[in-house]
Amino acid sequence: EDETGCCIRKDLNACWQSAQDGCTSSFAEWKSGKVCGLGKDGCQVAAYNNDTLWEGAYSTWPNCPISSEYRDTGISTEEEFAHLKCEVSARPCCIGLQGECVIISQEECEFRQGFFHENNTLCSQVSCITSICGLSGFLFDNTPDQFYRALLPTFMHTGIIHVLITLVFQATILRDMEKFAGWWRIGFIYMASGIGGTMLSGILIPYQPEVGASGALYGILASLIVEVVVNWKIYKSPVMELGKLLLLVIFLFLVGLLPWIDNFAHIGGFLFGFLTAFVVLPHINFSEEDRIAKLVVQIACGVLAVVLFGLSSSYSTLLRPLPARTAVTSTAFPSPTPSAKIPPWNSGQDSETKDFYLTERHLFIVFI
Repeated sequence: EDETGCCIRKDLNACWQSAQDGCTSSFAEWKSGKVCGLGKDGCQVAAYNNDTLWEGAYSTWPNCPISSEYRDTGISTEEEFAHLKCEVSARPCCIGLQGECVIISQEECEFRQGFFHENNTLCSQVSCITSICGLSGFLFDNTPDQFYRALLPTFMHTGIIHVLITLVFQATILRDMEKFAGWWRIGFIYMASGIGGTMLSGILIPYQPEVGASGALYGILASLIVEVVVNWKIYKSPVMELGKLLLLVIFLFLVGLLPWIDNFAHIGGFLFGFLTAFVVLPHINFSEEDRIAKLVVQIACGVLAVVLFGLSSSYSTLLRPLPARTAVTSTAFPSPTPSAKIPPWNSGQDSETKDFYLTERHLFIVFI
């Protein structure tokens, strides 16, 4: 961003922040070290009337854009102040799920369904990740800490058919499980599976939106398998019962390979449902040895579930997400030409650091 300048049309009717190679119009002139519509001479705030505040990197400059009235009447027509006299035609626009920031016109930003920042001139002045995420915002700036999103997708659906599938499952299988184990046990498994599926999906495919209770439903299917295993001796044909459940689960996982279906959420929900079901579902002890063995399995599953949940929830702390792309300069005249990219977090990273994060992410996924 610090290598950009102000690309000014000679009639001063338009100007935009750009790299030198992005200012190719024969009717425009590129001003090095200038920010369109921003500078000490155009700032009317007395607190910012200090030369030291306007030195160094652009990201450290005060966000004090020139007003249209002062631009028309209070700025000299000398060429030195052309970047303040011109009309800024492109400003930061946040687009896409990765929070990419490009400097484009308001019309193009609306066409690309982005968030246009009409009071800012540089991408370093906006927080695209906050604009993209929305909802309640962040407790700390530029730090994605909306932890309730781990549970939120479980209660959201894409349409009537999606909701009906969930309701039919809840009115049949889930209802019978509640009669058998009690509402709080099944509720715990349902919530844990929904959160686990969402978190695993967020780790493996972080930029794909997800809605639906499929992770929680797969967790209930896993609890059916656990119920057969822990109460093995009371079934007349336990192998057949287990086989039917396994065939159903395999079929559903194969269905999850279809496009627009998040099988990672299914896997995560099934895994957490399997572990938590061993912990909370009631069972019959047929002997002292059987009681001790089941107790050991309960403890082991509980510890493993807590460890996996802790690793997943601390993912954003242990391993930074891949930096979202930020195109610092993209012009409205001529066609957009991104010339530089910086991540919204840790702007000092270079390409080697990004590669290191990518490798570290893959190792983390293998470990999980």
